[in-house]
Amino acid sequence: MIDDEEEEEDGTTCKKFSSLYNGMILMKRNPKASGKRCMESMGWLIAVDGEISLLHPFSGVQIELPHQNTTEDYETNRTSNPWTFIWKAVLSANPSHTSDYVLMVIEGDLRFRSFWRPGDLLWTRIRKQNFSTFFIDVVYFDGRFYAINSNGSVHAWDVTGPERPKTHTIAQLPHTYVKQYYILHSLGSLFVVVQRSGSFMLPKDNWDSEEEETYVVYAFETTDFLVFQVDLTTGKVTQTENIGDSAFFSGF
Repeated sequence: MIDDEEEEEDGTTCKKFSSLYNGMILMKRNPKASGKRCMESMGWLIAVDGEISLLHPFSGVQIELPHQNTTEDYETNRTSNPWTFIWKAVLSANPSHTSDYVLMVIEGDLRFRSFWRPGDLLWTRIRKQNFSTFFIDVVYFDGRFYAINSNGSVHAWDVTGPERPKTHTIAQLPHTYVKQYYILHSLGSLFVVVQRSGSFMLPKDNWDSEEEETYVVYAFETTDFLVFQVDLTTGKVTQTENIGDSAFFSGF
């Protein structure tokens, strides 16, 4: 897990790497990642600040990627802050072991899916059919990419051929009081974690005097998490409360 940057006494910054497995914490200086938003996939960092690069945090190897302004319709899809343009980034294989890999991202204000292969000079957009929804999370599993959108639909596609990938909807998750979806693989299966929320009325002690006279103040909080296993053959989703000795970390 990557934590926020921490400043040393000499003014330099370090990235903080934490292991949830054994509790170890490593502070690592990496000037190439300083001041950038970093995501992790296959042990590599995807560093973003307008420019985008793949960066190995320990060897220092850096792979420059096309600028985010090479994505389609950038001017209408750009975010107010260049650091937040990439929402999620996932590799299909480890660049340390092969040059045959794909980097898939969820990008922009409308959260499209785009991908990059080594040698590409710009990002390739995967068209979506429903513009009223946006993609939330993506994962690579068993040779294909899988993503879930804001409506709870699970989509699958592969990028092995030269043609623009076609997306297939394979499953539908419940969409009641959902705050966030997460998609992941574990135990040889695909899972979706649903974070649900509910509203409650704040105690009067937390009201402002003006608010008390005009309207009731409500807040939202997480009520529970539901875990669903997705059958990739039938598209059936089954709620489960048993994931064996595994643990799922949602990230945020």
